[in-house]
Amino acid sequence: MADRDSALTSPSGTGWWNTVRTRPLFWLIVVAALVLGYVLRGGSGLAPSDSVVELDGGSQAETWTCSMHPQIQLPGPGQCPICFMDLIPVSRDERADDGPRVVSMSETARRLARIVTAPVERRYAQAVVRMVGTVDYDETRLAHIPALVPGELKRLFVDYTGIEIQEGDHMVVIDSPKLLAAQEELLQALAAAQRTPPAAGSFGETAAATVRAAREKLTRWGLTDAQVAEIEERGTAADQITLLAPIGGVVVAKNALEGTYVQVGTPIYTIADLSHVWVKLEAYESDLVWLRYGQTVTFASDALPGETLTGVIAFIDPVLDAKTRTVKVRVNVSNAERKLKPGMFVRAVVTADVAAGGRVMDASLAGRWICPMHPDVVKKAAGDCDICGMPLVTAASLGYASVSSSTDPPPLVIPASAPLITGKRAVVYVEHLDRDRPTYEGREIVLGPRAGDHYIVASGLEEGEWVVVNGAFKIDSELQIRAAPSMMSPEGGGAHGQADDGAAAAKARPPVKYMRMTGIPSEFSVMLKPIYEAYFDLQRALADDKHGDALEALDQLYLKFHTADAGSLPDSVRTIWDGLRDRIRATARAGAADDEWDGLRARFETIAGVMIDIDYRLGHFGQATHYITFCPMAFGNRGAYWLQDTESILNPYFGHAMLKCGKVTDRIAAAGNKHDG
Repeated sequence: MADRDSALTSPSGTGWWNTVRTRPLFWLIVVAALVLGYVLRGGSGLAPSDSVVELDGGSQAETWTCSMHPQIQLPGPGQCPICFMDLIPVSRDERADDGPRVVSMSETARRLARIVTAPVERRYAQAVVRMVGTVDYDETRLAHIPALVPGELKRLFVDYTGIEIQEGDHMVVIDSPKLLAAQEELLQALAAAQRTPPAAGSFGETAAATVRAAREKLTRWGLTDAQVAEIEERGTAADQITLLAPIGGVVVAKNALEGTYVQVGTPIYTIADLSHVWVKLEAYESDLVWLRYGQTVTFASDALPGETLTGVIAFIDPVLDAKTRTVKVRVNVSNAERKLKPGMFVRAVVTADVAAGGRVMDASLAGRWICPMHPDVVKKAAGDCDICGMPLVTAASLGYASVSSSTDPPPLVIPASAPLITGKRAVVYVEHLDRDRPTYEGREIVLGPRAGDHYIVASGLEEGEWVVVNGAFKIDSELQIRAAPSMMSPEGGGAHGQADDGAAAAKARPPVKYMRMTGIPSEFSVMLKPIYEAYFDLQRALADDKHGDALEALDQLYLKFHTADAGSLPDSVRTIWDGLRDRIRATARAGAADDEWDGLRARFETIAGVMIDIDYRLGHFGQATHYITFCPMAFGNRGAYWLQDTESILNPYFGHAMLKCGKVTDRIAAAGNKHDG
């Protein structure tokens, strides 16, 4: 009996095996283990057609990896356990290729990796530059009306700003002893001239010259020729004279009051001719390569929905603003219908056709001559400007290329999605068309400027080659797994794609948790509410992959900061607020020109950092809690923080691709409460 019990309790005893194998529960456990193993392996054991790629010489098992996390290596297909992206196949036999940066794969692997190629070609590229700005007065059409003679202002016919006047309208009535004396001089000179006989010779000429001088004195002091003629016809001097408007326009400033005594030069009115206005834009420094004097600009304003207006670039500031990294661009705009009002916010677009060397083409300016002061003056031949008389210059001297010029061939371009860019390096994967199997070679190239959906290639590629435009990162991940030269590791080596220079190892720094400042007026906290709302609209638009809504939210964020009144803040707080405001305004304005998701989301990181600073330092109004959230995978696993108003993760850096990637790292309670974190 003891021996029997020993056999049943000992795994090595044959009695134990003979007894257990006859029980149904044992086989149920075996089947369950097999099924579980199949699931964990992604079904590779039961679906050979999905996990085996037909290579030259037979079928070989593959390793499946994640393009975002190459350290994940599994024996079958499935999803990455970190980011849940689909795994891609990497055959072990495909690692023995004919170069350190060459990857060869089967047709099945190419399809699974969704690799798409496009040709390197020569063609004229088109760059689109987006800018924002405001409408302003045309300074060349501003008339400052000062007192030209001392006297007392008896009446102001134009007694408020904003009124529109016409040339010759009554402006003021002035009582001036000097004007009275000048009228008497004119009348006396006329009388003397009439008494001088026609044959008086030089005496007659002197008398006539005296009359002309008296008339000119009155016109210099603000009287019109018609008013001078009226004085001569009346034959008497008036102690009060009405001064008339020298130009038509809108009165934008009234500097004097009735009854005041003015001296020569005392300002009375400022009149603006709004039939022409300026649109002042700000261009990001990277876009300056596409902007030229005389280019046509199209723009729109929220105040004029559905309307598109045009103007001409008349000035590009030669000095860069070091704080905003932008350059001011001035556009001359005709405003005959007075639709544009100074102060209106506008969004502008410049479209530039690009030739080799980054030269801008404009068919309408080919072989033409332009005035360097008035870009609207364009002529077919050399000459002088009709407005200022300056000699015209050629369009070529202003950076334009002739469309038919043989010296400006189309540039070499590739789609913008082709290069993998890190720092100053750019890598593309070139397809070897002479191979039996899909084969791709990594190559470092030198890029010129970006023009819309394309990059101009300075060197490294030739016309007719084909480059990978989708799936390049997956190919690069395979080289990282091999420790071969890749985008992140140009010299090879490195573990699992980490660059030797430490660039990929850099991590985002947590936000500095400032103590909340004291002395913040309640009205200022209330004023911050629309700023937070505009920011959260931007964050949600990025998380929802809505590019248009994101740009609209950027505009609103800029406007809210632009109009925020910080006059109630203490000086110590005001200094900090001004610095944070300037950073976010510059970033928001630059971000409004971003056509691509990558640039927009990169700028959002800066905006989010500033908003976290504002929330820590100045707080927010109401009862809601704000959440500081971190995504470790943003920007090549560097990670990035952002602020959101919900505890449920809405990732603005990946959108729908990884909407829930991230975690809450801190909580900020409403103003008047302490931080939870």
